[in-house]
Amino acid sequence: MSPTIRRGTNRVAALTGTALLAIVTLSGCIKVDANVAINSDATASGTFAFELQKEAASFLGIGDLATFEQQIDEGALTEGQELDSFQECVTGESDTGYTYTCTFANTAFSEPDGLWRIAKEGSTIVFTMASEGAGEDGAEAASMLGDAGMGSIDVTVEFPGTITAVQGDLVEKTSDTTARVSASMMDTIDVTIRSEDGASQGGVAAIIVVAIAVGVVVLLIVAGILLVMRRRAGTRAPELPAGPETAASDDDRP
Repeated sequence: MSPTIRRGTNRVAALTGTALLAIVTLSGCIKVDANVAINSDATASGTFAFELQKEAASFLGIGDLATFEQQIDEGALTEGQELDSFQECVTGESDTGYTYTCTFANTAFSEPDGLWRIAKEGSTIVFTMASEGAGEDGAEAASMLGDAGMGSIDVTVEFPGTITAVQGDLVEKTSDTTARVSASMMDTIDVTIRSEDGASQGGVAAIIVVAIAVGVVVLLIVAGILLVMRRRAGTRAPELPAGPETAASDDDRP
């Protein structure tokens, strides 16, 4: 499942029709986790996974891993999504749910309607993440069922340089170069994070290192020249002071 298409995530969050109304009665029935490491060229590598709770899956007629895999292959749980963004996707099963985990490497996320988008503006990396949540059906069901929750979305983003700006209510800066987006499936997400691209920082550092190295070489050359000059001055024959016999003028000579 690709995080590049927002409609696909909304599909996972909302599912369809009466099944949604039944699933919302289960707290935390869907869990989405992602780890995104952004490169200085605005591509990214990482993982994207979701887990469907078995009790919730039963409402959809999913009673085993084979049926879950069939639903994935047929697109019933991933409608409107592009799987080509991932190099590998695997299904799995835990004691509590069925999992679908995908990896991506050096991938560009440039679609404007994706779950997240990564762009480069000059030397700045811009990460945006948007989701409309479960939609009107999910909101109506949730309002009828009180505090019951559909699940959570947890996305950790690592940037190539220092984060310079964070916008959005559901995002937290966890270090100089990392941020975390945490939300429920019902939340509307609108997050923008800006960072330095890292490459520019590396270029400045390289210039400083080269300048220091050149300065050291120049100092060594100057020190060598001075040392040679001093040695030559020390080996030159000293001049004798003028005495009476040596200081005689031509007029005093016979």
